This record gives sequence, C-alpha cells and structure tokens, in this order.
Amino acid sequence: MSGADRLSQAAFKFKALHNAKNSAEFAQIVKIDSQYTTTVLRDVWNADGNWNALLTQQGTTAIGELSLMHFRTSVEFCQGNFVEAYTCQLSSYQAFLRAFSNMDRWGVHPLLAMCKDLYLLACRADYQLTSTGQPASKLEEATRAINQGFSMCMTDREPLLNISRKWGTYHLANLLFALYLRQKAFNMCNSMIRAIKTSELPSLDQFPMGDQVTFRYYRGLLAFQGEQLAAAKRDMVFALEHCHRDAYRNRTRILMRLTPIMMIEGSMPQSRLLRRYPPINELYGGLARAAMLGDLCQFDAIMQDKEQLLVSLGTYTAVEHVRRIAVRQLLYKIYLIDGKSSRLSFQRVRAGFWIAGLGDVSVLEIESILADMVSVGFIKGYLSHEHGVAVLSKQQPFPPIKSVLAASK
Repeated sequence: MSGADRLSQAAFKFKALHNAKNSAEFAQIVKIDSQYTTTVLRDVWNADGNWNALLTQQGTTAIGELSLMHFRTSVEFCQGNFVEAYTCQLSSYQAFLRAFSNMDRWGVHPLLAMCKDLYLLACRADYQLTSTGQPASKLEEATRAINQGFSMCMTDREPLLNISRKWGTYHLANLLFALYLRQKAFNMCNSMIRAIKTSELPSLDQFPMGDQVTFRYYRGLLAFQGEQLAAAKRDMVFALEHCHRDAYRNRTRILMRLTPIMMIEGSMPQSRLLRRYPPINELYGGLARAAMLGDLCQFDAIMQDKEQLLVSLGTYTAVEHVRRIAVRQLLYKIYLIDGKSSRLSFQRVRAGFWIAGLGDVSVLEIESILADMVSVGFIKGYLSHEHGVAVLSKQQPFPPIKSVLAASK
C-alpha cells in the first residue's frame, strides 16, 4: 500500500467516525499525539520513505481537509517546526468548524481536543518566533479562532437541550480565560462573563464539576483583581471545596488568592494548612504570624522581601490591607503595657513604635494612624488633638478583629 493509499484509508476512517457521530474516538484521533496518528504516519513513511503524499494530496471535503492537515500538523510538530505545525493545525481546526456547524453535542469533545492542541501549538510557535527575533502573533490568532468555536457552542439553536452544543460553552470559556489572562486581556474575560450571563444556557451547576470549579476559579480571580473581595471569596471557596482532593497544584493556585482574602477578614491560615501547602506557608505564613503578633517591623520586612512575587500574583494590594491588623495588634500591646488606660497618649504610642523598631515616627503620623484605626472600628473611642490623646471606650476598646471586619461588610 502506497503512502497516498494509506492517507486515503485514514481519511475514510475520519469520515466514518463523523458519519457515525462517534464522539469519543473522533476526539481521540484528532489529537496530534494520538496513537492512531503515529501509526498512520509510520505506515506512510515506511511505504514511501518521504512525506510527498502528505504534501501533494488535497482534501475535497471539510473532513477530508481536516484529516490531511491533521497529519501534516503532527509531522511538523514531531520535527520541531512549531510555527508550521500551528499553521497546519489552524487549517485543520477551521475545516472542522465548517463541519461543526452541522453537528450537535457529539461534536463538542473533538472540538475541545482540537482547541487544546491549537493553544499548545500557538504557545510553542510564539516562543519559536520570539527566539529568532520575530514578533509573537500566534496566541492572539488562536484566541480568535477558539472564540469562534465558543460562540458556536454558546449560541447554538438546537431545540433539544440534551443534544445541544451549549454543553461545550463553559469548557471553552475556561480555555479562553487561560488565553486571555496569558495576554493580560482582562477586559475580554469580563466581556465573556457578561455574554455567558445574558445567554440562554443551562445553569452552571448542571455542567460537569470540573467545568464548574475551573470557571468559578477564573471568575473569582477576576473579582479578586477588581477588589470585589466578597464575590472573589464565594467563587474561590467553592472552587477549593469542590476541587479534587488530589489536585494539589490546582488547590495551591486557589489558596494563593483565597488566603489573603481570609487574612483581610482576620482569619489567618492554620498551621495544618501551612504544613500541607509549603508554598502558602512560604508566601503568607510569616506575614500572618507577624500580623497577629503586632510585629509591624517584621511584617514590613517580609512585604519588601516578597514584593515582586506578590505583585506577580496580583496579591500585593490585598496583603497590604492585612497591615492594618498588624498595626491594630501593636497598638493593643501598647495599650496593655500602658495598664489598659482609657487615655492613650500619642507620645506613648510613639514610644511604643520606636521600641518596636519602627524608627522615629512623628506625632502627626501617630495621630493619623490612630484616626484610621478608629474609623475602621479597630479601636472604639475618639481622638483629642488638643490633649494629644486617644480617649478609649471603657467597654471593649479593642473589639475582636473578626467582629469588626464582619460588621464592615
């Protein structure tokens, strides 16, 4: 059998699976590293000793073109020609989309398989381009192509919901989240969330749990970046509670954003969690301990040391809010040392800050710090500028942190 005959045989298999609506097997063979693909290409090479059959044949139908470009993609990929492999995969994917317009739900799994390979190849192609001094453009192009598939799923008008392409919406949305965030296109993420919210989709809780967890993680991440901490917490807690217990890496990613939200609310990470997740302990453990001990000097030192990492994760601003807790705890220690007097002088606080290693803080700065503590409810009382004192409430002048933060929501 010649290489051309072997490719024709493979194209017939693609067509047969398409006609039979065999979702699982079709999704498997369109993967660039599938065993079937490897077998076909080995047979073609053994028959001809070259790839001429791949280069000379033309697909006469959408499925025929899909299969031919699929095998070209795999050859280029195996040879390390990632830019060429991406171009072939894009052609294969576009051929699939032409056929997908007439498919129902069974076509979703092959679509997802092709989109994931397109994403992978776009990343590798851009890396190859930039390494030779050329501009990276494939990831952005792939994003637009994958968005076509997403739209075809979300806007499907199949009247029978159980066979609708809509069931692929959230999985593709999650892939697009990853693409948009990689390109820092946050506005596109928010636009997609709005589009999903206004579309006629089944409720999120009817989709596979994996889709739910990933979608709510990304939505929580965007809410976190927009400082909508209550919404971020709801989604992140759901993602953590429903994430597979053995998915350590994913659970760590969730905790990287959820932990500072909980710290802002006065819930510091417990030692058990810190032992189980060393990356969380490394990043937030010292900050949590310093905050609760009122060791403002240590807190600031850790913040400075971890600044680049916190900024890269987008959690720096959130952790800055935790500093208020450290300030509150330091003031409480000064209050205790001062004999729990209901009149806490600015000078005494200034001296306490100096002893804590914070240098010579001016009286004006001390007054400003105390005013902030009163305004947020960490201290009950009022300031007397004329007498240079904070007049504290006789009943619970330092309310519990969690109760103050809960009341401020």
